[in-house]
Amino acid sequence: MKTLLVFLNSNKAKHLIYKLKRNSFVFIAYFISLLLAIILLFGCSASKIKKSSDSSLYPFSIIKPGEPLAITPFESEDALSNLGGLISDEVTVNLIENVPNIKIIPTSVTRSFLLTSNMTANGIPDFHSIHSLKEGLKCRYLLTGNFYSSIGEIQYTSRYSNRIASGSVTVRLIDCDSATVVWAKHIQDNYQTTSYYTAGSNVKTTYYTDGQLMQELIKRLGENIAEYFYLTK
Repeated sequence: MKTLLVFLNSNKAKHLIYKLKRNSFVFIAYFISLLLAIILLFGCSASKIKKSSDSSLYPFSIIKPGEPLAITPFESEDALSNLGGLISDEVTVNLIENVPNIKIIPTSVTRSFLLTSNMTANGIPDFHSIHSLKEGLKCRYLLTGNFYSSIGEIQYTSRYSNRIASGSVTVRLIDCDSATVVWAKHIQDNYQTTSYYTAGSNVKTTYYTDGQLMQELIKRLGENIAEYFYLTK
């Protein structure tokens, strides 16, 4: 024990301890600098990858000029309802207005072809339907989707309430050559109007019927879907 104390108090031991401390500081400083450099490099790389991948995820960068796009009636939860078909038509109108060079096979043609071929006109097409549409209509891409909607009322006070039409669409772009989904998006929106009640009675004044609310909702959803074909997000 005495020998150890003598060694620790010697100049040689003090020099060794100083050297170790110095080397440890240099090592820690070097390690921190290296770690920061790696984090910075990884962050820049991730940013570049995200930017380049995002630019290729939208339909406007997938569909080349002159490649025909067939649009099917979107499926709705009510099999007897034509609301899904109305959204498909709204998408078609917006695309024609904003993408002059796009080649669209409209919903009416797609639906007629499927029905005459004894295939389901609504819903997500199977492999056989996709192949038949490609051969029969000479389309490269197919746009299809599912539409869900509801109308409800929120009562704020005894004098007024909001009537709200809400809806969501899951839309898919299918490559008919490979029968695979190359782009998909879930889009939702709502449209509302305020109803007013006469004091002391149940008489209600409203400016939109449920049908008009749904029509405005469909218009919004159609515009939102079409924007992905000509706007960079």
